Amino acid sequence: MEKWNMSAYYPVILIGIVILVLVGGCITDTTSSQTASIPTAIPASTAMNPPLSTITMTPAQPASPDVPLPGSTQDPESLCNPDFRVPVPVDTSVPVREPMPGVRHSLNESDSGGTIMLENGEVVEINLPFGPGLPFKWIVAVSGCRLELLNDGAYISGGDFWNNTGNYRARYRAVSPGTSNLEGKLVLTPDEAGNRWFNVTVIVK
Repeated sequence: MEKWNMSAYYPVILIGIVILVLVGGCITDTTSSQTASIPTAIPASTAMNPPLSTITMTPAQPASPDVPLPGSTQDPESLCNPDFRVPVPVDTSVPVREPMPGVRHSLNESDSGGTIMLENGEVVEINLPFGPGLPFKWIVAVSGCRLELLNDGAYISGGDFWNNTGNYRARYRAVSPGTSNLEGKLVLTPDEAGNRWFNVTVIVK
């Protein structure tokens, strides 16, 4: 009877040993798995990622007051010379004595002192007389940057020497909204005050 009882414990002991072996193997595998999954620490590179406390912000430089910012409404008058100047012709393809397409206003000496209005791109023409046998000439200065001189020059019309007329003609195109003034003088030399004057105000819409 006692011998049989000892034999009954063998399966229990064997099962216990098997369980211990299995549990020990799982623990070993789990430990090795966890060890393999932990990445090696990578030292931070101070050259590529400097601490925020060491970054120095460069202050933004203010824009030049003479250059408008994109999309701004700064008056373009600040970008051009407001004083009177004699502009250089930009289009000599049409002779001054020939008609030019697109002229909105054709003015003469009787229009001096007046004001006209132009749309952007329209042309104003002035026609001023002079004595063809005399060395006087018209010089017309422009203020602001609303107009550009397309072409100008002098020509003689009429019959013989006693019945001809000297003509000075200049054409200006509106290029920028605002106001410009045309002031002309008939002189022998450009630095003279002149004895005949012409002036007109041009408002560009």
